Amino acid sequence: MPSNNIEISVRSDIGKVRANNEDSTYINRKSKILMIADGMGGHNGGEIASTLAVEIISKYLTNQIENNTKKEIKIDNYLIQALNLANYKIRREGSYNPALYNMGTTVVLCVISENNNLHIANIGDSRSYIIDIQKEKISKLTIDHTLVDNQDREVRISKENAYQHPFRHILTQALGISEQINPYITNCKWHQGEYLLLCSDGLTDMIYENEILNIFKDNYKKKCDQICKSLVEKAINNGGLDNVTVIVSRRNS
Repeated sequence: MPSNNIEISVRSDIGKVRANNEDSTYINRKSKILMIADGMGGHNGGEIASTLAVEIISKYLTNQIENNTKKEIKIDNYLIQALNLANYKIRREGSYNPALYNMGTTVVLCVISENNNLHIANIGDSRSYIIDIQKEKISKLTIDHTLVDNQDREVRISKENAYQHPFRHILTQALGISEQINPYITNCKWHQGEYLLLCSDGLTDMIYENEILNIFKDNYKKKCDQICKSLVEKAINNGGLDNVTVIVSRRNS
């Protein structure tokens, strides 16, 4: 799915264990918005929460970005406003239907500015990475809102222990769970030839970061669609314990 100088591809799989896919995705090539939401909740709550998040956030961001000429200096504010709006509406929807009570979703999203700056936001444990093949480097752009990640920042848990930690899936933040949210916002320059990866935890729970980097290195001469396919297949082959969703984008020029 080329977009001027940017190639984008997305792939999602239900995995080997889950009864349905609660991940939702959104790509807008014109406004250069990329997003993954990973839902949670009983019955169909997770699927509904992630779908609502994508619909609400994409509508708000598209409207703001396409109708504001000074978007570079305002994008971070738009991200915060969009996430807060989605949080409010998901909570309200859950309050109307007892079957959807306490439904929620993680979100990771990126807006690519006209100056090739990446404006990243996340809440929960869906992630974003920059992959630089020439430097053989993978850089995590987001922060996991989990008990383990909080402890990691305070005590320094090794990556190996974090993968095995019994509380690694306990979220401290997600859309729809609490009245107040504090999303993580960051931005950085996106250089020519670098890859951008957005993913749900169905990928990062099954594959170490160095393995993700190796998949990009092995497929760097191929299209982003092949990289997406290889990432998802690796997660499935490693167990596929959750839905797995990835968006891969490359800046070609």
